Amino acid sequence: MESWRFVYNVALSTSWPLLWLYYRLRQAASGKYASSYGFRLGLWLPPRLGTVCSPVWIHALSVGEVLSAVPLVHQLRVTHPQQALVFSVATEKGFAVAQKEIGPLVTTVFYLPHDHLWNMTRFVRHVRPAAFILVETDLWPNLLWTLKKRHVPVLMVNARLSLRSFSRLQRFRPLSRRLLASVDRIYVQSKEDARRFAALGVPWPRLRVAGNLKFDLALFQKRKYSQRALTPALVLKDRRPLWIAGSTHDGEEATVLKAHKSLLRRHPRALLVLAPRHVERGPRLAALCEALGLRWAMRSRGDGVNAAQVLILDSIGELAALYPLAQGAFIGGSLVPFGGHNPLEAAVHGVPCCWGPYLDNFREIESFLLGERCGRRVTHEKDMLSFLLEVLDDRVWPLNQRTFFAQRVCDQAGAAVVIAQDVMALAADGLAAVDLKKPVC
Repeated sequence: MESWRFVYNVALSTSWPLLWLYYRLRQAASGKYASSYGFRLGLWLPPRLGTVCSPVWIHALSVGEVLSAVPLVHQLRVTHPQQALVFSVATEKGFAVAQKEIGPLVTTVFYLPHDHLWNMTRFVRHVRPAAFILVETDLWPNLLWTLKKRHVPVLMVNARLSLRSFSRLQRFRPLSRRLLASVDRIYVQSKEDARRFAALGVPWPRLRVAGNLKFDLALFQKRKYSQRALTPALVLKDRRPLWIAGSTHDGEEATVLKAHKSLLRRHPRALLVLAPRHVERGPRLAALCEALGLRWAMRSRGDGVNAAQVLILDSIGELAALYPLAQGAFIGGSLVPFGGHNPLEAAVHGVPCCWGPYLDNFREIESFLLGERCGRRVTHEKDMLSFLLEVLDDRVWPLNQRTFFAQRVCDQAGAAVVIAQDVMALAADGLAAVDLKKPVC
C-alpha cells in the first residue's frame, strides 16, 4: 500500500469512534441522523436486489448533484427498462430529493458510508455493481480503489473543474493523478474542463465532452411542469406583473425587497415571489417585509396573494413550476459569495434572468446566457431595478424573443443520451465495449 493511502486509512480508522459518538449525540439531542448514521458508519447495508442482474450504481453527493442525475436516470430507464439501477447519496437533503425524484425509477436509494476501507469493501461486495457512475466530483480513494480491484467500470459524469478547484488540485498533482487514474471515463461539461483534467494527468482518450446535464434537467422539468396544473392558490386571478427571486440567501433579500419596493412606484400591482434557499427562514423574511412596509403572504400558511406585494415561497418543490408565470427572475446565491444556483430553471422558459457577481458554480452557463442576451449581471439595487423595469416592458423583451431564447436553451440538451449509451455498453461488456480511441470532441 502506498504511503499516502496508509496514512489516509490510519487517520480514517481512528476517526470512526469519534464519528459514532458525534452521530449518537446529534441523534439524542435533535433526532438528526437517526435514519442515516448506521449507513454512514457502515453498520447497515441496503437491501439485496431481488435479481441476479448486477445493477448500475449511481452516486450523487447532495441535492444539486441528485438533480443533475435525474435526466440521466430517466434516460437509462427509458432505453433499458430491465436494467437494475441503485442510487446513493451522502446527505439527508440529497436523500429526500433522491427518494422523490429518482426513487420510483431505481431499486433502492441508500446512503454512501464514510470512506473506511472495510466499509467500501463490504458495500461494493454487497451491491455487486456492473458499472459505477459518479455524478460530478465526489472522489473517495477507498471506494475508487475497491471498484478498480473488482474490475468495475467507473465513470464520472457532468464533471467540471473551476479555476479555483483546478489550481488547488494542481498543488497536489501526483495525488490527484493517482485518484483520477481510477476513473475509466470522464464526461466533462466543456472543452475547457477537458483541458484542465488533461493537465492533471488524465489521458485524452478517457475524456469526453458530453455537455452539461443541467440543460437536460431544465428541459426535463419544462416538459414535466407543462403537463401539471399549478396549485390554484398560486395562480393569479387577474394578470399581474410577476417576477421571482429564487433560492435566495441571507444578505440578498434586503437588496431584492428594496428593488421591488422601488419597482412598485412604476408598477404598483407587481408581485414578487421570494423563494429562500432555506425555507425555515420564512418568518425572518416576513419581518423584513414589514420593516420595509411591504404587504406579504406566506405559502406555508395558505395565504391568498391578491392583496400581497410579496409572496414568500417557504415550500419545497414548487419554485420550478412557477417560473413559466414570471416575466423576470433573480438567481439567488450570487450577490453573496456562495456560488449561485442554476439559472436554467428559469431560462428554459424564456424568462430573462439577472444574477450577482458570484455565479461561480455556473460560469459556462453564465457565458451562454450573456451570449444569447437573455441574462445580466447586477451588483446592487439600482442595477436590479433597471433590469426589472426592462423585463416588464414587452417592447424591450417581446414574446418572440423569449420564445427563441427558450428554444436555444433546449437545443443545448442531449448529454444524458450520449452518456446513457456508453454506460449500458460498459455495464454489458466491460471497458472493451466502447472505443477508447474515439476523439474527445
